[in-house]
Amino acid sequence: MTIKKITFKLCQILGLVYFSNSCFAHGIAGDRYFPPTISVEDPYAADEAHTVVGRISNVGFNNTNTTSGNILRIGGGIELADGFGIAVDGLYMSPNSNLDPQAVGFDNLYYAVKKEITINDVHEYAITLGLTGQIGGTGGVGNPSYTSYTPTVFYAKGFGDLPPSMKLLKPAAITGVLGYQISTDQNQPKAFNWGFTLQYSFLYLDKHVMRTGWGEPWNSVVAVVEFPMQTCITGLCNGQVTGSINPGFVWVGPYFNLSATAVLPINSQSGSGAGV
Repeated sequence: MTIKKITFKLCQILGLVYFSNSCFAHGIAGDRYFPPTISVEDPYAADEAHTVVGRISNVGFNNTNTTSGNILRIGGGIELADGFGIAVDGLYMSPNSNLDPQAVGFDNLYYAVKKEITINDVHEYAITLGLTGQIGGTGGVGNPSYTSYTPTVFYAKGFGDLPPSMKLLKPAAITGVLGYQISTDQNQPKAFNWGFTLQYSFLYLDKHVMRTGWGEPWNSVVAVVEFPMQTCITGLCNGQVTGSINPGFVWVGPYFNLSATAVLPINSQSGSGAGV
């Protein structure tokens, strides 16, 4: 199993539901709500549950052991202390080319540990430090026994602090991750993860910039384009960049969010075909 296969099994997904005690208890900086996104992790620790369903395309350069298949991802997080949280996810794939031999089953468990460092309400930004990866030996038979871990910086920035002359840009925001991926197996290549999102919140536009008059559900939508990217920095794949461009949206409800994206691989190493 290669690093790019681990990454893009999570990236090439088509739907997402997040449940929490209140969606507005998560992802707030000033007037800004940063919704959780499908492929690029947000910087907030929270009590939440989430479910992802979708279909993936072929992944991996010259990979003959990968076919398109359905996925189900179920997980959740808990905020153990103010700004400190842990999340765990299980990913079920049919078929699962990460298993050796390929079969139907679960990947090793994915984990994320986050500690929020700063949240600035005036300038609508957040910075978090954390660790993400997979726990070896926790999935179906044929999964790798090694554990991967990625020290990561998570960030988010809204542009509500722009001057009134640029009011139509105030609903815009970015989020992203910067991480160094390594493994307990020294033979596995190391990688630099640098995913990010571009967002435009019609929710923010209507409530904090100008009344749109559109009504629901349009005033509860955040338009999102995700860019989950990775650069291999050791081994045979050294210098290879893989990733996708995922345009979509998030509908923000009072108790849960609904999200959907398309998936457009940036090159042949990132996959073949596009999700809709």
